[in-house]
Amino acid sequence: MMHPIPAAAIGTLLATCITTGCTTDPDPAQLALTMQLTRQTDSMIAEIDVTDTAALRHMAALFAVERTAIEQRFKDTLSPHEAEVLGNYHRTMAERLPELLAQRSGLRARMDSAATRLHDLRHDMELGLMNSRKRSEALEAEKRWNVFLRQNLDSLNARTQTLVRDRKAWRAAIDSLLRP
Repeated sequence: MMHPIPAAAIGTLLATCITTGCTTDPDPAQLALTMQLTRQTDSMIAEIDVTDTAALRHMAALFAVERTAIEQRFKDTLSPHEAEVLGNYHRTMAERLPELLAQRSGLRARMDSAATRLHDLRHDMELGLMNSRKRSEALEAEKRWNVFLRQNLDSLNARTQTLVRDRKAWRAAIDSLLRP
């Protein structure tokens, strides 16, 4: 005589077979690499949060106040030097500065996304949800992504420094032109 197996026992048996058959022990070297990539990403996030962001926002606020006066001066007869200084300053503040702020914001969002992916990757690795090949592929992709983020951050920092330097060079002339 056969006895039926209770449905709860079948579910437990299947869950046990599935989870033990699909999990693999995490590789300590791969976990260490995940932590290294996480530290690199966190470092880049801290760098973009600190590096000149407040200064750029302050410049944008100052330009918003000065913009009307600068545009009013464009209607006056200007010497070539005055036109060059006002035009370059206006173009820098009206075009390059907002573009730079938007790029910084976009890069920060990509860094946040990378940090989340690395956290999720580490979690999946610790639970043994990925086989060795999938872990290796994911880690290689994240390494490439971190290199890409670093290159973008370095480029953005260089453009930020150029903008700050340009603004400082024009600042005294702008003040004298707006307040004769």
